[in-house]
Amino acid sequence: MFFSKPAETNIQESIRFSTLLSEKHSETTSHLKLNSSALQFLTNKIHEHYERLFHQKAFNGCVFIAIDDKIIYENAWGYSDIKQKICLSTNSLFQLASVSKIFTATAILKLYEQNKIQLNDPVQKYFPEFPYSEVTIHHLLNHTSGLPNYLHLMPEIGRQDTVLSHQSVLQFLIKRKLRPEFKAGRRHKYCNTNYAVLACLIEKVSGMSFSVFLKKEVFIPAGMFNTNTIHFIDIFDENTTTSHEYKSRHVPFYAGDFILGDKSIYSNIHDLYAFGQAFLNGKILADSTIRLMTKGVKTNKYGMLYGYGLRIRNYEDSNQTIWFHNGWWHGYRTSFQMRPKDKVIVIVLSNHIHKTTYYTSPIFQTIDEVLYNKSIDSSENNQKKIYPTLDEE
Repeated sequence: MFFSKPAETNIQESIRFSTLLSEKHSETTSHLKLNSSALQFLTNKIHEHYERLFHQKAFNGCVFIAIDDKIIYENAWGYSDIKQKICLSTNSLFQLASVSKIFTATAILKLYEQNKIQLNDPVQKYFPEFPYSEVTIHHLLNHTSGLPNYLHLMPEIGRQDTVLSHQSVLQFLIKRKLRPEFKAGRRHKYCNTNYAVLACLIEKVSGMSFSVFLKKEVFIPAGMFNTNTIHFIDIFDENTTTSHEYKSRHVPFYAGDFILGDKSIYSNIHDLYAFGQAFLNGKILADSTIRLMTKGVKTNKYGMLYGYGLRIRNYEDSNQTIWFHNGWWHGYRTSFQMRPKDKVIVIVLSNHIHKTTYYTSPIFQTIDEVLYNKSIDSSENNQKKIYPTLDEE
């Protein structure tokens, strides 16, 4: 293991290299081995990809890549606060945006495993005044509820002189009784309202605040000791990043930032890796529950499915199936990706608006070339990039 710095930059960063264990292709990486030259090639290719983006002013953030329990690459590029020229580090905390939905879904499934809820329970069972009688927990989890999107309807969302919450969203739905966009279960449409209501449901059933329940049941068991919601994060801490939009304009906090369930969890690359390892090794949810979580409904976009808080990208070769979620909120761009067959984990967190956060196909291509001597046609690869639209975050 050694550390190096990319040429011609003065940004605080580190690259960690590690060794895998065997020689032959298998279903998991426990039987793979990279010699020093192959490992160097892999890490150099990954590094060159992000160095190029950084020098093109197209990436500002942290990258983490692991195979099974071996860390292959980690690095920080650019600034936590661009105006103040405060450098990022691999310990920097980012608002996860819609990657937060993974943890909301996991929390709901913890309640399911504890026999405190059933996935086909109607939401009205827990909130009798909820005006959508056909909507179940299952519909909320996979975005087939037809609920209207609060982000487009609540006038207070953008105000800086007030604070909203997921309970505010629930009360808005109860009070306004807006027409659903379609009958529950008829089709999929990504909608942040679903996960704000799920946060309310977690509080109702558990008797704890959403933040406390996640800390107790998900974050601590997974070893995520630096992760929390916006309500318990010190936004003035040196490790907490500020967000930036185009022309590096800082994005101020406003009322919608404090709504939980759909966003507003803060974490770093190390904590997300700890979760990924625990999740893939069955330490967070039972295998049968993970199968439910990753079954998925068709989204009719990019050949993907949406499960419970996870997108599923299938390929002709099932070994390449990826479970992931991307995020976009107020200048933050985030991506958390797991390939379960060989336990590859790719984490990219950015506090700048650049969409390059999502462009990880070259990374998976390089890994496959090195591990499995598998050449992927570049034109085919370009068609399989994970490109969600902004409305899907």
